[in-house]
Amino acid sequence: MATAKQPSAPRKSLSEHASWDDEVLREAYANRDAYAAEHGHDLDRIYADLKKREAASMLKRIESHAVLPA
Repeated sequence: MATAKQPSAPRKSLSEHASWDDEVLREAYANRDAYAAEHGHDLDRIYADLKKREAASMLKRIESHAVLPA
């Protein structure tokens, strides 16, 4: 499945976020960068992996068109 957008996700430096950076954000960005690197920063591969994980998950999902009770 090919995307119509750019073929890969650009790598972002943690230093770009210095003005509001903290320990939690540094860890989140490091995890994001590591995950993207595992997939060669390729959005199609990342999407396919996320869909595979979603299918294997035991978590319940609702359809986006479902109406939730108020």
